Amino acid sequence: MKRDEIIKTIDDALASHNDQIEKIEDLFNGDQVINPTPLDKRECSFGTWIYSPENCIKSLLGYEVYEKIISYHEDWHIDYKEIYDAFYNQPQANFLSKVLHIQEGMDPVNFRMSNFYHRELIIASCKLTMTLEDCKAKVMKLDEAAFN
Repeated sequence: MKRDEIIKTIDDALASHNDQIEKIEDLFNGDQVINPTPLDKRECSFGTWIYSPENCIKSLLGYEVYEKIISYHEDWHIDYKEIYDAFYNQPQANFLSKVLHIQEGMDPVNFRMSNFYHRELIIASCKLTMTLEDCKAKVMKLDEAAFN
């Protein structure tokens, strides 16, 4: 893969990750998210990229860089699961609430915890973004012989 193609794949991965962050921000802003991010770290668009056999980050930049990306991505998904559960796995309303169309908000404890995980998710996201930006800089510094 050529240098510019690798840079483009990293940029695309960052863009897909940022799309997922926007969905989470939409949740916290009270908006409905039609297609939430998959819980499985390998099924989200970023995971599809990083775990792809065609991904050459490990071979170009080394195992440590690759493992750092994997670690930040896993941290992100751990925090995301807690947020997902708080927003999507709420207990069902009782019969009377359904009949009277009483809409209850999220449990206050769950909301506080989801805010905590939201902050942690943003930290993991920043670390991931900074690492990918470093990867782009390192790819740019590599000798042309490193690319096919």
